[in-house]
Amino acid sequence: MAKATVTAQALPEQTLVASAVAVVVPMIGDRPALELQETIFAIGEETLDAEGMMAKGKAALDVLDANLHDIVKGLVFTEFGLVRDFFKAGIVDKGKTEDAAQKVWERSIKRVVDTFDFVRPKSEAKDAVRKAEAKEKAVAAMAAFSDGELADQKADLLAKGDKKSVAQAQKVISEIERRNATELDAAKAARKAVVDKLSARIKELAKAGTEDADTLLMNALLSLG
Repeated sequence: MAKATVTAQALPEQTLVASAVAVVVPMIGDRPALELQETIFAIGEETLDAEGMMAKGKAALDVLDANLHDIVKGLVFTEFGLVRDFFKAGIVDKGKTEDAAQKVWERSIKRVVDTFDFVRPKSEAKDAVRKAEAKEKAVAAMAAFSDGELADQKADLLAKGDKKSVAQAQKVISEIERRNATELDAAKAARKAVVDKLSARIKELAKAGTEDADTLLMNALLSLG
């Protein structure tokens, strides 16, 4: 008995259309979207939780900083030091090191300074008071001179080269640096931003691994010497 031969003409029209349409699988990069669905879902869910914890943590820190400010405001140096010691002891008791405790204290006090315009009390030790007064007098003595005049004084003192002149030149240099501290900090911050951008770009090019990326990396290396 002859076998029946199924031809295209014998198939229903809708079957032919369905077989001609390719199945499109949604992709994310080079991976099927369904493969990443649960992971992305979990990331979104956990990000929401983490942001909630951050908000709660920030609110808790705000309260703690306000409480700390209420305690330290108006204190003399020795009392301020006692608060610091008690604060750090609470952290060390949690198993942290002395250095870690000091860093937590510094961060807390910095927030108190920034938020409440708190001024740290100065040491009442005689030597510390003497140094602070001497510094204030030196600043006042040079207040009448412009930056250019101070630069000329520095050059003249260094040119003399004797011990007394060099010591005086160092005081002039300190005053110039004090006056320009804000500008120096801004320049340092700008320099760091450039370095960060360069580092990020270099990592991108290295990861790309293409001929164009390698050329850019080589050109950058040559331009930097």
